[in-house]
Amino acid sequence: MLDLWFEKAIKPLMEGEAYLVRYIDDFVVCFQYRSDALRFQKVLLKRLEKYALSLAPEKTRLVEFGRFAQKYAEKRGRKRPETLSFLGFTFYCCTRNLKGKFKVGMRTENARAHRSLHRFSDLMRRMRHLAIEEQVENLNRVLRGYYAYFGIAGNYMALQRLYRGVERYWKKMLGSRSQKGEISWEMYQNLKRRFELLRPKLVIPYWKLQILAIL
Repeated sequence: MLDLWFEKAIKPLMEGEAYLVRYIDDFVVCFQYRSDALRFQKVLLKRLEKYALSLAPEKTRLVEFGRFAQKYAEKRGRKRPETLSFLGFTFYCCTRNLKGKFKVGMRTENARAHRSLHRFSDLMRRMRHLAIEEQVENLNRVLRGYYAYFGIAGNYMALQRLYRGVERYWKKMLGSRSQKGEISWEMYQNLKRRFELLRPKLVIPYWKLQILAIL
C-alpha cells in the first residue's frame, strides 16, 4: 500500500531526492524540495482513503529539516528550526560533527522519557517486597534494554536523567520498607556499593554513529 507505491509510482515523479523511512505504521518521508512534499501530501491522502486508512492529525506535520533549516528558520523569524519525533527519539538539526559538518542530532523524546520513568516507578512499586538483590537484577535488566535502544551518541544526558530518576524512586521505595519510612543517604550509598544500579552507557558512540544527511 505504501512502500512499493512510493518507490514505483512516487519517486520517479519527484523533482529532487525522496526517501521513505517506515516502521510498522509510523513513517517519515524526506524530500529535497518543499514542492515535492506538498504534492506528495495531497496524493497520500487519496492513497490512504483507497484502503480505508487515514493519517493521525496529531502526528502529521510538514517540517523544514536539514542543512539549510537554520537559514530558513531565521528568515521566518524563528531562532531554531523545528524538530520531529519518530520512534521515541526527537530529531533536531542544529548540531555539527567533529569535522564541523552538519549532522542530525537525536535525543529521547520528552513524552517517551516520562513514560519510561513512570514504568520504572510502577515496576519498583510492584517488587518493593522482594529481596534487594532481586530488585537490582530486575531493574538492571530493564535499564540494560533502555540503554541498548536510547544509548546513542548525543543522548547521554537523557540517559543520565532517567538513571537519576530511577535512583531517587528506588531510594524512596527502599525507605518505605523501613519502620521510619525512609533511609539515610549514607545507608543508601552503602546499599548501592553492594547492589549497584547499571549506569548509563552509549551503545553507539560518536565514532560508530552513521551520520544521517537530509538534503
